[in-house]
Order: sequence, then C-alpha cells, then structure tokens
Amino acid sequence: MKTFRLNQVNITSEFWNYYLDLIRTETLPYQLAVLKDEIDVDVQAERQDASLPAGKSHAIENFKIAAGLSEGDHFGWFFQDSDAYKWLEAVGYQLQITEDSKLEAAADELIDIIAQAQESTGYLNTYFQLRYPDLKYRQLYFSHELYCAGHLIEGAIAYHQATGKAKILDVALRFVDDIAEHFGWAEGQIQGADGHQEIELALLKLFDYTGKQQCLELANFFIEVRGLDPEFYRKEIVRNVKDGLSSDNPPVDLTYLQAYSQPKHQELALGHAVRMLYMSTAMAKLVQYLDNEELEDACYKIWNDITQRKLYITGGVGSTVHGEAFVGPYDLPNDTMYCETCASIALLYFAYELFKLSPKGEYIDVMERVLYNGILSGAALDGKHFFYVNPLEVDIESCRFNPDKGHVKLERPDWLGCACCPPNFARTISSIGTYIYTQFEDSVSLNLYVASNLVTEDFELRQETAFPNDDSVSVFYKGVSNHLVLRKPYWATEFKVTCRGGDIIAETFDWVTVAVSNEAEIEIVFKQPLLTITANPLVQSTVGKVAFQKGPFVYCGQTLQNPSLDRCRVPKHFQDEYETTLATDLALPYSLVTIPASKVSAWDGLYRFNGDSEVPESMSLHLIPYFLWANQGVSGMRVWFPKEVVDD
Repeated sequence: MKTFRLNQVNITSEFWNYYLDLIRTETLPYQLAVLKDEIDVDVQAERQDASLPAGKSHAIENFKIAAGLSEGDHFGWFFQDSDAYKWLEAVGYQLQITEDSKLEAAADELIDIIAQAQESTGYLNTYFQLRYPDLKYRQLYFSHELYCAGHLIEGAIAYHQATGKAKILDVALRFVDDIAEHFGWAEGQIQGADGHQEIELALLKLFDYTGKQQCLELANFFIEVRGLDPEFYRKEIVRNVKDGLSSDNPPVDLTYLQAYSQPKHQELALGHAVRMLYMSTAMAKLVQYLDNEELEDACYKIWNDITQRKLYITGGVGSTVHGEAFVGPYDLPNDTMYCETCASIALLYFAYELFKLSPKGEYIDVMERVLYNGILSGAALDGKHFFYVNPLEVDIESCRFNPDKGHVKLERPDWLGCACCPPNFARTISSIGTYIYTQFEDSVSLNLYVASNLVTEDFELRQETAFPNDDSVSVFYKGVSNHLVLRKPYWATEFKVTCRGGDIIAETFDWVTVAVSNEAEIEIVFKQPLLTITANPLVQSTVGKVAFQKGPFVYCGQTLQNPSLDRCRVPKHFQDEYETTLATDLALPYSLVTIPASKVSAWDGLYRFNGDSEVPESMSLHLIPYFLWANQGVSGMRVWFPKEVVDD
C-alpha cells in the first residue's frame, strides 16, 4: 500500500483549485500576519469564558523571546507553538504543488527563529522555556509539549519534502532525540504519555520518511504506556507539589485523556474528540507496521462506535462544549453541539489509515463526508475567517441570550484565541491530493472523483470531470498492466462504467474493478438525486425531522433566503417536486435546491390548549450546501427540518 506524493498529483478541479489557490495566495499570508501580530484582527475566544486568551496571537513573538531576539513574556495558550508548526506544514504542502518564492522566504525566516529558540539539548517549547523551565516534561497531564513536538515533526517533513532544506528537519530530529532520552521503558525514564495525543502519529510519519527505527519504537511506546498506570498523572502532580515546583492540584479526568486503560483495550470513543481521533489514527497506522491484533481490533470497535452512534451527518464529532468531547450513543444535539473543525480533520485522518488497513468503501464515504462538509465549513470563502464550532442549527436570538450556546458563533471570526483550527484547515486542504488515489499491491484505487493527473514511473492516470457540478468522470490510463478500482458512491444512482482498452472484472456494492493494460479510457456516469435523510429514532434531537443531501454535500437552509425558517415544515413526500439550479452568487458555483414546503403560523402568547389546528401556508424552501452557510452575513441556519403533520 502506498500514498502518492503531492508532487505526483496535479489537481485540475475547478472546485478544489479554488481552495488550493485561496490558501496559497490569501490564507497563508493572512495567517502569518496574524501569527506575527502585524495586523489588527478580532481575535475571539473559542467559547464564552473570560479566562481564555484573546486579542492577539503572539505565537511567533513567543519564539523570538525564547530565541533572545525579543524581550517579554509568553502570551496565549501553552500549545501556541503548534499554530506556527501547522502553518509551516501547510506551506510545505503548497510548495510541493506550486513554486512560490515569497512564501518560501517567509517560511525560511520563521524556521530561522524556531531554530534559534531551540535549546542545546534539543528541547523546544516556548511556554515552558519562558515560564516554567523547571517543569519540562513534568506536567504531561496538560503540557502539550509532545503535542507541539508532533506538529513540529509534521511541519518539518512537509517542508523538507518540498524544498530539500534540512534546517527544520534537523530541529525536529534533535527534539526527537531529547524525547527519546527522557521517555521509555528504561529505569529513570518517564513512563507516561502527553495528555494530548499527536506525537504518536507524527513519529510514525517520521519513520515513514526517514526509516529511523527509533521513531517506530517510540511511537509504539507512547501507545503502549498510555493508561498502563492510570495513576501516572496523579503521581506527577503530587511529585511536583512535593518538590515545590508547582501548587497546581487539579482533578485528572482519565476519560477525557483516554488514559483510563491502554488504547488496545479501549472500545468506545470517549473524552476529548481530537485527542481520541489523533490517538486512533496513530493506532491504525501503527498496525500497518506491527502485528498487533488487539490494537487493530480496538481501532475497528472505536470506528464503529463513532460512525454508528456518534457521528453527525456533516462528518462532525464531539457533541458537547464541556471538554470538546464525545458523549453517549445517539446524543447528537444540533444547536449546542461542538463539532470542532479539528475533530472532523482528525476523523479524516483516522478513516484514511483504516482504509489503508482494509480498503472498504465505508472509510472513503466518511472521508468524503468530512471533506465536503465538516472541514470546508471551518473556513469562509475569503480564506480569512474561521469557525471553531460547526453547529447544525443556529437561532440568532437564542445564541445571543443563551449562555449554553456561547461557543456557537453567528459568523466566522477573524481569528481565535485557541487558533488550532485555522492552520489545521490550511494544512489539511493543502494536502487534498494525497487522498484522491491509493496504490495497493496489485491495484490503484480512485477514492475521490477529483479532476487531476497522477504521474508515476510506471503509469499515468488522468481524471477529467467537472464534479461536483457534473455527473460524469472520464478516466484515461497509460502504462503497465494494472487494476483500477473505481468507487461507487453511496449517494449516486444509475452508476455505470464503460471502458475501452480494459475489462470490468469485479463489481461490489461500493467498487468496480477494471483490468487495464497499456492504454485505456473509462467513462463513469451517474446521477446525484436529492436524498432525504432520517436519523435513528434514538437520536432525540431529530425525531420527526428530515435532512437533505445531494452528491457529497449535506444541505441547509439560512434565514437570509428563508425568513420563515424556524416555522418551516417539509412534506413527507415530495418525490421529484424540487428544482436544482446552478447558483453563481458566491465565489464558488453551487447547486441551489428549492423544494415545496409550508410554514405554520405563530400567535401571541406562549401556549394554546385544545386549540384548532391551522392550515399551513405554502412556501418554497431554498437550500444551499452546508459548507457555504454564514458567507453572506449573520443568518440563522438549520440542517434538520420538521416534517409536515399529515392526517392519513
């Protein structure tokens, strides 16, 4: 199994090139200016809490202070370094796609500062360097030191791949050496893991890239040691107090940290959603190298728990603001939920690693769902405003007055005090080319229908399509004899494959396999009807409601186009009584869907008792793809709609 490099995949899709160009020309320069505090922006706390940092980023200034280039104190979250590392990773991906000397020069300048901030031992974390140097590696329950190290590693790999410049990779490798010296099974080493998983996944990527066995062994250690001693973090806190290094004595939530048991014994998605999914991604990736049936079995159980009981239709995960966490099964509120952009990104990573283990269509289905919905919704079409929380229902007045919805924004802010999501969005979408194709031992899988060219030493493969705004894909192949495995999307009807220069040798519910030799042309046609979605009745928030999807896009209604949205009811059966038009009023063309609906009347006062039912008025409900909401100003929004009450 092999993932193709970004420089092997040239994306020609109008849809995805919009985002790739936007990130390179607008988002990354804007984000750098914010990270350097060079522009005045409205930096908002991610939720309603006066103690949270806001007002500025200061991330790069923290590095400059640690490097002795500036004076001052650390500002912002203790994991703020990772914002710069993720920005650098996004730059690395962009430079693998398109040369940009200005962007490269800006990255080199940042790398110089980071390198100067690194200590002679290899240690690098500006929060502890500037504030608590005696507590390095001693507050793992919250420190994020290894989390930041992981993002440094990933950024270093991406930038080295793009430019061949070794400075930042050397910084990362020196940090790994320092980590390996302090953590491990040997006597005197720390036998615990960072409270926020990330280092495990990054080390496995570094093993992929360098072949250094140390990275594989260290990643395995962090997976094995987590939860082995559930009292580890409590002992750490007690020792710090005893040694007079800290007076902190917080409660430790082992479920939040996924440290209540070893990962290989975990079966449910519990605790902080991003941590859970970064860990699960590392678990699935580790299984690709080490024969660990327990770990593999745990991956599948966690996956099933998420996708069968805890997944929003947009690909969002994490139902509560409290701990940004998973909750119990079928508990999926639409208006108070969290669905952090980073959590959808993490689910994308987990799905892809599982697909590499077991190439099933369900993993690609979820990848596509989160890409087109839960991730794209995290950024505005201008590339300069970002959501942390991605709700499925927004009532303007309720959000303004209800403190339980203090985390739900009516518009995407310029930036966030906890700014993990903006650069995470940039790095993930910049790497979209790595998800389109996957090479297995005797086949190449076409996972996503994205106009693009794939060039390898053995073959060339080209997709020509205007998807998602078209219903056909032309595939051209030239090279050695091969098998092309074509995905049959669950949302498609009348899916047909014809080929010249190849033969269909297998067809399942979700794949069509074509044997090709030398040259082949394959035509794929399908339809993208409007699908109605109903949820399991155990999901109390959606009982009696319906949602809509067309192609990969989940749809929503905004009050801007539907003033009576809160009183809207959709018919139980409207068959083909809907209209689809290609709208061009936003930066990206999209399919606007209009369906017949009705609206109920409101009345003065609060309740009626034994009142006569009123005849609803007819209305048209205008629906747009969910990822586009909040691009036209403040608006109410909903994804799930009550159905009309019809007397049979």
